[in-house]
Amino acid sequence: MKTNNIRITTYNAMFIVISLILGFLGRMSIFAMVPFLKLDFSDIPAFLATLLFGFSSGAIVLIVSSLIRSMMFSSVGWISFVVKLTMLLMLFFISKANEINKRTYKIILVGSVLYLTIKLFLNCLVWKYFFGMTTEFLKTIIFPLAIPYNCTRLLINIVVSNILFKYMKNNHINTL
Repeated sequence: MKTNNIRITTYNAMFIVISLILGFLGRMSIFAMVPFLKLDFSDIPAFLATLLFGFSSGAIVLIVSSLIRSMMFSSVGWISFVVKLTMLLMLFFISKANEINKRTYKIILVGSVLYLTIKLFLNCLVWKYFFGMTTEFLKTIIFPLAIPYNCTRLLINIVVSNILFKYMKNNHINTL
């Protein structure tokens, strides 16, 4: 039992470091009109930790990596941290899907809709009250750009995490 706890803690630490690296090296703008909406892959380690070890492990990876990024590297990192906390909801729904079947896809769909709704609401608040963007600008950007951006980012993170998870399980990488 103690060996498993040490192993999980070691994997969590590794996932935190990978998340920090991906947050800086793996950023790219996918919409030319709004270059501040950058796709990054820093959430993939939290998804992978959730798939491998459960919700608490994914939550630890997400919270610790977000806090470190907020404190050390980003001038508005605390806003990003608040927005990323919505990812915990998505991680919770993914952790409830133990095996891939039709119910799994329904759970992930419900989690995705809730995640995207909360994230868009928080984005509107942050953009309006902290960045001073007008309501007119938000109306023109939220639906045509932010919704596809957030859906694309979530889909990429889930698909890549699932591929990595299957690879680790198929190659008998000893995680527990």
